Amino acid sequence: MTNNSQADGKRGSVPGFRFSITDAGAILLFCFATLFAWPYLGTLSLLLPIVLFHFFLFCNVFRAHRNFELIWGAVFLINVMAWTFSGYFNWWWILLTQLPITLGILILTISSPGYHGIFYWIKTKENNQPSS
Repeated sequence: MTNNSQADGKRGSVPGFRFSITDAGAILLFCFATLFAWPYLGTLSLLLPIVLFHFFLFCNVFRAHRNFELIWGAVFLINVMAWTFSGYFNWWWILLTQLPITLGILILTISSPGYHGIFYWIKTKENNQPSS
Protein backbone atom coordinates (compact mmCIF):
# COMPACT_ATOMS: atom_id res chain seq x y z
CA MET A 1 0.00 0.00 0.00
CA THR A 2 1.14 3.49 -0.67
CA ASN A 3 0.28 6.82 0.76
CA ASN A 4 0.09 10.00 -1.24
CA SER A 5 2.79 12.01 0.48
CA GLN A 6 6.23 12.65 -0.89
CA ALA A 7 9.33 11.81 1.12
CA ASP A 8 10.03 15.52 1.58
CA GLY A 9 6.67 15.97 3.31
CA LYS A 10 4.91 17.67 0.41
CA ARG A 11 1.46 16.38 -0.46
CA GLY A 12 1.26 14.99 -3.97
CA SER A 13 0.87 12.00 -6.17
CA VAL A 14 3.48 9.30 -5.78
CA PRO A 15 4.21 7.64 -9.13
CA GLY A 16 3.67 3.94 -9.71
CA PHE A 17 1.07 1.40 -8.68
CA ARG A 18 -1.11 2.41 -5.77
CA PHE A 19 -3.47 0.48 -3.51
CA SER A 20 -5.19 1.69 -0.36
CA ILE A 21 -7.59 0.48 2.30
CA THR A 22 -10.35 2.32 0.40
CA ASP A 23 -9.50 0.31 -2.73
CA ALA A 24 -9.68 -2.94 -0.76
CA GLY A 25 -13.01 -1.87 0.72
CA ALA A 26 -14.42 -1.01 -2.71
CA ILE A 27 -13.33 -4.37 -4.14
CA LEU A 28 -14.92 -6.20 -1.21
CA LEU A 29 -18.12 -4.14 -1.49
CA PHE A 30 -18.42 -4.79 -5.23
CA CYS A 31 -17.86 -8.52 -4.69
CA PHE A 32 -20.72 -8.65 -2.19
CA ALA A 33 -22.93 -6.45 -4.39
CA THR A 34 -22.32 -8.76 -7.36
CA LEU A 35 -23.16 -11.84 -5.31
CA PHE A 36 -26.29 -10.14 -3.94
CA ALA A 37 -27.41 -8.96 -7.39
CA TRP A 38 -26.78 -12.29 -9.17
CA PRO A 39 -30.15 -13.93 -8.30
CA TYR A 40 -32.01 -10.83 -9.50
CA LEU A 41 -29.94 -9.68 -12.49
CA GLY A 42 -28.11 -12.81 -13.59
CA THR A 43 -25.10 -12.13 -15.79
CA LEU A 44 -25.95 -8.42 -15.91
CA SER A 45 -24.64 -8.24 -12.33
CA LEU A 46 -21.15 -8.81 -13.79
CA LEU A 47 -21.32 -5.16 -14.83
CA LEU A 48 -20.15 -4.24 -11.32
CA PRO A 49 -16.84 -6.16 -11.26
CA ILE A 50 -16.10 -5.36 -14.92
CA VAL A 51 -16.45 -1.63 -14.34
CA LEU A 52 -14.53 -1.83 -11.05
CA PHE A 53 -11.71 -3.81 -12.67
CA HIS A 54 -11.30 -1.21 -15.42
CA PHE A 55 -11.55 1.67 -12.97
CA PHE A 56 -8.80 0.05 -10.89
CA LEU A 57 -6.75 -0.63 -14.03
CA PHE A 58 -6.99 2.98 -15.25
CA CYS A 59 -6.79 4.77 -11.88
CA ASN A 60 -4.45 2.66 -9.78
CA VAL A 61 -2.31 0.60 -12.13
CA PHE A 62 -1.70 2.72 -15.24
CA ARG A 63 -2.95 6.04 -13.78
CA ALA A 64 -4.72 7.15 -16.98
CA HIS A 65 -5.86 10.71 -17.52
CA ARG A 66 -9.43 11.34 -16.39
CA ASN A 67 -10.57 12.18 -19.95
CA PHE A 68 -9.45 8.73 -21.08
CA GLU A 69 -11.45 7.15 -18.26
CA LEU A 70 -14.55 9.10 -19.29
CA ILE A 71 -14.10 8.14 -22.94
CA TRP A 72 -13.79 4.48 -21.96
CA GLY A 73 -16.89 4.73 -19.77
CA ALA A 74 -18.97 6.38 -22.51
CA VAL A 75 -17.91 3.83 -25.13
CA PHE A 76 -18.55 0.99 -22.67
CA LEU A 77 -22.04 2.30 -21.92
CA ILE A 78 -22.83 2.57 -25.65
CA ASN A 79 -21.35 -0.88 -26.22
CA VAL A 80 -23.45 -2.52 -23.48
CA MET A 81 -26.62 -0.74 -24.63
CA ALA A 82 -26.03 -1.68 -28.28
CA TRP A 83 -25.56 -5.37 -27.45
CA THR A 84 -28.55 -5.30 -25.10
CA PHE A 85 -30.91 -3.67 -27.60
CA SER A 86 -29.68 -5.90 -30.42
CA GLY A 87 -30.91 -8.92 -28.48
CA TYR A 88 -27.46 -10.54 -28.53
CA PHE A 89 -26.23 -9.53 -25.07
CA ASN A 90 -23.09 -11.51 -24.31
CA TRP A 91 -20.26 -10.38 -22.04
CA TRP A 92 -17.63 -12.03 -24.22
CA TRP A 93 -18.72 -10.01 -27.26
CA ILE A 94 -18.97 -6.83 -25.23
CA LEU A 95 -15.49 -7.25 -23.79
CA LEU A 96 -14.08 -8.24 -27.17
CA THR A 97 -15.49 -5.12 -28.84
CA GLN A 98 -14.33 -2.97 -25.90
CA LEU A 99 -10.79 -4.39 -25.96
CA PRO A 100 -9.43 -2.06 -28.70
CA ILE A 101 -10.62 0.98 -26.72
CA THR A 102 -9.05 -0.34 -23.52
CA LEU A 103 -5.74 -1.14 -25.24
CA GLY A 104 -5.74 2.20 -27.07
CA ILE A 105 -6.19 4.09 -23.81
CA LEU A 106 -3.42 2.11 -22.14
CA ILE A 107 -1.04 2.72 -25.06
CA LEU A 108 -1.84 6.45 -25.13
CA THR A 109 -1.41 6.64 -21.36
CA ILE A 110 1.93 4.83 -21.28
CA SER A 111 3.30 6.84 -24.22
CA SER A 112 2.27 10.21 -22.77
CA PRO A 113 5.10 12.43 -21.48
CA GLY A 114 3.57 12.70 -18.01
CA TYR A 115 3.07 8.96 -17.51
CA HIS A 116 3.31 8.05 -13.82
CA GLY A 117 1.69 4.61 -13.56
CA ILE A 118 3.14 1.20 -12.94
CA PHE A 119 6.69 0.72 -14.28
CA TYR A 120 7.01 4.50 -14.83
CA TRP A 121 10.65 4.22 -13.80
CA ILE A 122 11.44 2.20 -16.95
CA LYS A 123 10.31 5.09 -19.13
CA THR A 124 12.09 7.59 -16.87
CA LYS A 125 15.29 5.53 -17.04
CA GLU A 126 15.10 5.35 -20.86
CA ASN A 127 14.57 9.12 -21.13
CA ASN A 128 17.50 9.90 -18.84
CA GLN A 129 20.12 7.80 -20.63
CA PRO A 130 22.70 9.80 -22.50
CA SER A 131 22.54 9.49 -26.27
CA SER A 132 25.60 8.11 -28.03
